[in-house]
Amino acid sequence: MLVDQYDAFLVDMDGVVHVGDSPVPGAVDAIRDLRDRGKTVRFVTNNSRASREALVEDLRGFGIEANPDDVVSAAWATAEYLAERGVQAVSLVGGEGFAGMIRDHGIAVRDEGVDAVVVGHDDTVAYADLKRATQLIYEEGADLVAANADGWYPTSDGIAPGTGATVAAIEAATGAEATVVGKPEARLFEIAMEGLPPERTVMVGDNPQADLVGANAAGIDGILVTGTGGDVDAGDLTSIDMTPVAVVEGLDGLF
Repeated sequence: MLVDQYDAFLVDMDGVVHVGDSPVPGAVDAIRDLRDRGKTVRFVTNNSRASREALVEDLRGFGIEANPDDVVSAAWATAEYLAERGVQAVSLVGGEGFAGMIRDHGIAVRDEGVDAVVVGHDDTVAYADLKRATQLIYEEGADLVAANADGWYPTSDGIAPGTGATVAAIEAATGAEATVVGKPEARLFEIAMEGLPPERTVMVGDNPQADLVGANAAGIDGILVTGTGGDVDAGDLTSIDMTPVAVVEGLDGLF
């Protein structure tokens, strides 16, 4: 079985474990079965809306036991990235959950006198937010940092624009190129893979451009999930430089 080929599974959340507020059929049992077989399961998500603690509560609500160390999120990794580089203040295009993580790292969140414009998911983003970001970058020299570059993500009522859509608008307005911290950059995977053998670790995700490209950058295998909304791009694997070791409809396909 496919599950026997690996000791550790890095599992995407949106579109693999759940869609919106509902668990994906078979996902909860599959994660339980992985753990019963002694497999390591870590959740690697480009989510930039909620804290790791909030994501853990979401998992528990679906019936999946987890703790914050099991979750590696793009928002948390971005806050770590900013702190490591000595950033003092940022202007955020994103939600309060992301803002809280940034503040917890000792970084101010404000709309003037900043080192960087940071972009995360925000489904209330408005023209005024884009204008502020543009002016801070173009006129004041602020850097542009993005939690991720996902163009879309799955919801309970269909595909919705992701953080990458907002990032693209700011890049178009300023000519700046964002530093992306989350998938498909290797950094998020390297954090998630701490203590794990790369040759026995696999990424399981529904977005080829984020999950498969990122797995390739981190030097690990990737499995593509197509049955939960991610199949929007699953038919066009020619656009990425990696072939998944398997294509499954859901996590239960590992068995």
